[in-house]
Amino acid sequence: MARRRVREIDVVIETLDTDGLGSATYEDRDVRVRNALPGESVHARVLKRRRGIWYAQADTPEVGALDRQAPPPCAFFPRCGGCALQHLAYDVQLKHKEGRLLRVLEQAGVRPQKVRLPVAGPRLHYRYKARLGCRLLGSELLVGFREAFSSRVSRMDSCQTLALPFARNLPLLQEALAGLEQPHLVPQVELAAGDTEFAYVVRHLQPLTEADRARLLCFARNSGGRLYLQPEGYDSVHPLDPDDGSDYLAYSNLDFGLRYQFRPTDFTQVNPYMNRSLVRNAVLALDPPAGANVADLFCGIGNFSLPLARLGARVHGYEAASASIERAQLNTSLNGLTNQAQFQVVDLYHAEGGTLPEVEFLLLDPPRSGAGPNLRQWAAWPRLERIAYVSCSPDTFAEDARVLQQLGFELVEVGIYDMFPHTAHVETLGVFQRRG
Repeated sequence: MARRRVREIDVVIETLDTDGLGSATYEDRDVRVRNALPGESVHARVLKRRRGIWYAQADTPEVGALDRQAPPPCAFFPRCGGCALQHLAYDVQLKHKEGRLLRVLEQAGVRPQKVRLPVAGPRLHYRYKARLGCRLLGSELLVGFREAFSSRVSRMDSCQTLALPFARNLPLLQEALAGLEQPHLVPQVELAAGDTEFAYVVRHLQPLTEADRARLLCFARNSGGRLYLQPEGYDSVHPLDPDDGSDYLAYSNLDFGLRYQFRPTDFTQVNPYMNRSLVRNAVLALDPPAGANVADLFCGIGNFSLPLARLGARVHGYEAASASIERAQLNTSLNGLTNQAQFQVVDLYHAEGGTLPEVEFLLLDPPRSGAGPNLRQWAAWPRLERIAYVSCSPDTFAEDARVLQQLGFELVEVGIYDMFPHTAHVETLGVFQRRG
């Protein structure tokens, strides 16, 4: 069957959408274009069609917008889908993200009393967790992020967003995986780093030979990282070399004198620099007095719980993932806070999540789906005074802010934290206070 010819179009970009794509119209059809900014006339190739919308990638225009960053920091932009906004000046990226948050809040009928200035950190080599795809193309093994509008793996030998140990070792990783006896049976590699150590989790669909294991062990030693194997689900992850020290990575929060241990497959924030700022400001905004009861919902490994406990609050952490609760309990013990913080496995999206003990202060850090159906029950606790809400989705944050406003809470402060520079991702901290 003949391959369908890629359609090329010329369009004028009108706006920038929430995914960092330029919006345009071509023959009465909506078009979304990568590497395109408002006001630019671009030549683009249509790469995907979905639900009546064309998705295209533009050549860099001869006359770019004033806000265009040229050249972008990474040579593999815009083909690599890991970033969406490298072509946009950084200060304008922040304005775009803040504007998106304020628009959805306005649409929800929520007006914050104060908007904090955007909080930013390092723009490059900030990414301490990532998942890279692997694909055998002829005799070449590609290891990298997916291409934009495609499931194909980008051809890349460096990355400006990965933490330096991963960025420097990417060619070595590609070489090691390409040398396996069945490299086509390695679909992905996960990366995770702590303060001083870093790890690779290699997913493999068939058992590895002794020669494969020796090759991967050589890569681990040459790169200075640890290597884990994943033959099936996350429960199957194990060190390639059982004698290679601890199963744990670790990061510190020096603001509160804390150290956290975690496994490479545990959820931790991608950007440690922004995480420290976010934790500090969320805890200080919540500001519970010593001895006050705080519920940390969707608590993970205790990222917010332990700083609150360190300041003297009695913290009750809840989370559906049992592995995260185990790690939270471990970290509580390691930091000498077992009398201040307790953790329990609870599915906060189901009925049991609506029957939690009442507290005076609440910290929420839910996934993209938002706080869920039990938010109304939690907000109805008569002693609840203040809520610090950390969100990775402006849309669900705005909807939950509307619910809280209906139930008597004012959004007294809100602001964005640029956890993922050069992407369209927006991290938000909102502080709610009960009226009266």
